[in-house]
Amino acid sequence: MSSAKSGNKQLQRAVELAIEDGVAVVRIDQPEKPVNVLSKQVVDELVEIITELEGGKTGARAVVIESGKPGVWIAGADVDQLREIKTAADGAQLSRTAHGLLTRLEKLPIPVVASIDGAALGGGLEIALACSYRIASDSSKTKLGLPEVQLGLIPGAGGTQRLPRLLGLRESLDLMLTGRQLEAKRAKRAGLVDEVVPAAIISQRSRKAALELADGKLEPRAGRKTGSPQWMENLPGLRAFIFRKARQGVLEKTQGLFPAPLRLLEVVAAGIDRPLAEGLELEAKAFGDLTVTAESKSLTHLFFASTAAKNDPMLPRTAKAANVERVAVVGAGFMGAGIATVTAESGMRVRMKDVTPEVVAKGLATAHSSLRKRAERKRRPDYEVVQLVDRVEGTAEYTGFGSTDIVVEAVFEDLTLKHKVVKEIEAAVGEDAVVATNTSTIPIAAIAEAAEKPERVIGLHFFSPVEKMPLVEIIVTPETDASVTATCHSYSKRIGKTPIIVNDAPGFYVNRILGPYMNEAALLLEQGVRMEEIDAAMVEWGFPVGPITLYDEVGLDVAAKSGQILAEAFSDRVQASGVLARLLADERKGRKNGRGFYKYEGGEKGGPDASVYGLIGSPAPAKVPRHEIQERLSLGMINEAIRCLEDGVLRSARDGDVGAVFGIGFPPFRGGPFWLVDQTGANQILERLRRLEGEHGTRFSPAPLLIEKASSSSRFHEE
Repeated sequence: MSSAKSGNKQLQRAVELAIEDGVAVVRIDQPEKPVNVLSKQVVDELVEIITELEGGKTGARAVVIESGKPGVWIAGADVDQLREIKTAADGAQLSRTAHGLLTRLEKLPIPVVASIDGAALGGGLEIALACSYRIASDSSKTKLGLPEVQLGLIPGAGGTQRLPRLLGLRESLDLMLTGRQLEAKRAKRAGLVDEVVPAAIISQRSRKAALELADGKLEPRAGRKTGSPQWMENLPGLRAFIFRKARQGVLEKTQGLFPAPLRLLEVVAAGIDRPLAEGLELEAKAFGDLTVTAESKSLTHLFFASTAAKNDPMLPRTAKAANVERVAVVGAGFMGAGIATVTAESGMRVRMKDVTPEVVAKGLATAHSSLRKRAERKRRPDYEVVQLVDRVEGTAEYTGFGSTDIVVEAVFEDLTLKHKVVKEIEAAVGEDAVVATNTSTIPIAAIAEAAEKPERVIGLHFFSPVEKMPLVEIIVTPETDASVTATCHSYSKRIGKTPIIVNDAPGFYVNRILGPYMNEAALLLEQGVRMEEIDAAMVEWGFPVGPITLYDEVGLDVAAKSGQILAEAFSDRVQASGVLARLLADERKGRKNGRGFYKYEGGEKGGPDASVYGLIGSPAPAKVPRHEIQERLSLGMINEAIRCLEDGVLRSARDGDVGAVFGIGFPPFRGGPFWLVDQTGANQILERLRRLEGEHGTRFSPAPLLIEKASSSSRFHEE
């Protein structure tokens, strides 16, 4: 099978069948795509091959399914197909088509081995679950998981039914509800794969195992027809406890705002004791219903937007990213140590510098401890942990900087100090090294004034804690060389971050849109609204924490400095509140010194500190409807995001959505500020802002670009 005709074109096949010594080798290798996904073409060609195998004319005694792409087995379903779904019936039919294919695969009269070298995610893992036997390579690229909840969906190709019958309820629910991915050895311990072998021999071992299965020399571990293989999980009392605890965990994590995890629990609970075919039909119905929810549409939009931000930085074709192997970090504090950690974990060597050996030693201890903990969680062998830790070195001098490709400056937010450090870095590095600053408030152009080569100075704004926060804001000035930007974009991707490129301006993008949100929370406090009510309103709206808690987390001193910069730049709409100044005068900095809006004991957050109301001169408790709190805070942020696009700080609405969600926790199920405007309607958002402007003043004056979108009935996104 070499090609198939599609219209007048020759369509290169994605799936090939070859008979090798009695083994039918099914190789999936989608042309012109970096990864294999379950596209319509792949499904159609698999159906052809399964039909051929069912007929028995090939003479094959067993089957091996493998990938022709290194590092990827099957990365999941073709997400593009989700955009084509218009009704729940369409979604359910897509699921039923997958069920039909995998049921036929499962019922082949000869054994089938999944030879997994690389990622087997979503629909890819569901194919593997329908096979008789699963062999995984020990490659670091081999990951197995069902991440559909991250798109507001549930597994739709049998995963909700086959996985619990194979692993049991607790393990399966954990994997499906979190979207967690398992490395090969952990997958074997869980019972998800039968063997783990070196990547170099997986093809050979898979063929041998296939024949051993055919000869009865090897017994597959099949899932149960009904119920859990963990017999205790079939006891009514324990079964009810497992689902009750799982539901409780989902509600605590999502506040009930994401429908997919709760629907997944329903489908697993209803299907586990039914025949597989009945369970699959429950899955198809639920999958179809979820494909047309607003939450799934928003999460799918974010998937495409974040993928595009990584793969399409919108730079000139002449911009070439340099290969980065050695990185230096100046500043061994909490941020510097975090940057060193993620860089070393991604395979690069890091040199961390600070003013004294004592400060360097403290930073090294922080980075090394973090690396060890992260390696232990992944159960890396001891020798790999040693190699990992050894990638981070410390120095109180600029020795060794001559061979670095990128230097990230992460010193205190003081322009004079940053000027001094930039000059020192330039004197120590090679001519082509990138000089990046991790500032969160100071304009990059102002920092670059001290440089002999301002074209190689750029902003790399990481978010705290670096190890957990997925976003990096790359800030460029008119002088920044495009190849410097390309290098930083490539570096950010390599360390596992999602980068957005923004133009230099006060607050850049993320902090700028956070400013009105946080400022409005302070104004509500002055109005007499209780801090816990403000926080509860925004958590209910979808933020991971409320703004008053966020003040304590980032530090009141940091928030006050950032707020002052924004108030000076945008005095017409960011009115600096005296709340932070009064708390800082009382030596309150938030969690960092155990004194803030909330009480802290032993590092743990307690209840609201009522004495704060006296400090800020708050009147008697005021009752503001929760929906009004939510509108005042969220619409101020959304309006400022639109201004950022209008002012050219943002290059696209796409990046604005990604930055808001990944940088400050804008509710992902809402898709980002621009997506939310599109889904709600620019006219409605404009009407609400004008009402708020009439009640509270010019800080709610609608952005001209929003007015334009409303008058033309146009959208920020074409999709």
